[in-house]
Amino acid sequence: MEGVDSGIPLAVDMDGTLILTDMSWVSFSKVIVRRPWILPGMLLKELTGQRAKWKRDLAERLVFDPSELDYHREFLDWLTGEHAKGRHIVLATASDRIVAEQVAGHVGLFSDVMASDVSFNLRGQRKAESLVARFGEHGFGYAGNSKHDLVVWKHAGQVIVVNPEKGLLDSLGDDADIIFE
Repeated sequence: MEGVDSGIPLAVDMDGTLILTDMSWVSFSKVIVRRPWILPGMLLKELTGQRAKWKRDLAERLVFDPSELDYHREFLDWLTGEHAKGRHIVLATASDRIVAEQVAGHVGLFSDVMASDVSFNLRGQRKAESLVARFGEHGFGYAGNSKHDLVVWKHAGQVIVVNPEKGLLDSLGDDADIIFE
């Protein structure tokens, strides 16, 4: 893990990176099981490009305990060390802000949360643009795990791969600074 510049802020993805699941599916399964009648409305929002809206709808109904989520322990330990060194760490996730703030509060390492809201899905290009607007081109490190993160890594000063999905490391080539499998 040597060679990482902890002088620049670090943005951390949540789904599949910090936690080893996708909160949209956790939310969906916990809410739909108890309220199956809302499923048609959720599907309609997905089909009409309103992903951020259905994420908010689920987040508003979701009751969960962040301590029960499955966290990537090795990565979380590393983040704890970075936090102890004074590194500015931001949770940057496509999950809804309501859910993201609960997870961030439980973890206790994040200076801020950047997340989706009712009208803005913070994923892929939108996440890249938001991070560049906040920290500047190559002015931040980014930890992620999926093909949706490739566009963000193009603008990051550090590339940290955590729990990579199949084929991701091949797509990155030699660009990864740190890999947590």
